[in-house]
Amino acid sequence: MKKYLSFFLKLAVSGTLLFYLFRQTDFKLLLHTFKQVSSGWLIASIFVFFIFQLVSAFRWYEILKVLGFKRDLSFICRVYFIGMFFNAFLPGILGGDLIRVFYVVKEGSSKTLASFSVAYDRAFGFLGALFLLIIFVPLEGDFMPSHTRHSIFYFSVTVLTITFGMAIFSRFWHERLGKNLAHTMTLVFKIRNFLKLFSLGLAVQVLYNIHVSLLGKSLGISIPWLKYFLIIPLMGILASLPISLGGFGVREGTLAYFLNLLGEPKEMGIALGFLTYGVALLGGLVGGYFYLRGDSKRQKQSDKY
Repeated sequence: MKKYLSFFLKLAVSGTLLFYLFRQTDFKLLLHTFKQVSSGWLIASIFVFFIFQLVSAFRWYEILKVLGFKRDLSFICRVYFIGMFFNAFLPGILGGDLIRVFYVVKEGSSKTLASFSVAYDRAFGFLGALFLLIIFVPLEGDFMPSHTRHSIFYFSVTVLTITFGMAIFSRFWHERLGKNLAHTMTLVFKIRNFLKLFSLGLAVQVLYNIHVSLLGKSLGISIPWLKYFLIIPLMGILASLPISLGGFGVREGTLAYFLNLLGEPKEMGIALGFLTYGVALLGGLVGGYFYLRGDSKRQKQSDKY
């Protein structure tokens, strides 16, 4: 009951945000924007999209390895894309993170380790986004209201300072935590492991920003490309909050707001949001192939008996 209530609340938030956006949308301009998509830039963005997804899968693989779960990289990549399939085509119903946990547990991991691996995977993505904000808010944030710019910068600095402090002084605080949490954090926050995983989290964020900036190019958005390194981390953080259905409404609204501040029509932001999700569906299709192929193999094995 609680799961369905959460689903309908997220659906209501996404529906409300999209309704508000569409009330102010020039649909002729929106349709014209999609018709003008440059195939060259779009193909380039799709190429970068799959690179950053593979790097994301490798980051999760490294986290699992640090936590003591050793499985070949090809398996982790397949499970990662299967998770994308559920996130893309069944948002809010059966989360891709839960699917990832299920497959890892099925391979012999404990539920605790599998759950922590996914949580750390999300956390290092978040830290990578905050690091980009620390750099690009001062460099590229002149178009934003000053109080917003300062709030984002100091929040990012505070969170990263605390996190790096936890990594440096992990020996002094881990005994105060629960046994399972302390064990996993001791492994992940070991400075060598932490820096490796943080670097992978940052690499994923950089590739994601390049991917979206190429999508912007395909739509004819003319903002300086470094602005994306401020806008996209903010969009990603807000869209990942568990308040909407797959980020719908939040993603489009955030992009429309910031692009409008930079002199672009709101329709450009809405189009970029939908196009970003549309490319993500391609990753979901790859995951769907792996998922259905696995079901087919299981069916053949059961037919033998």
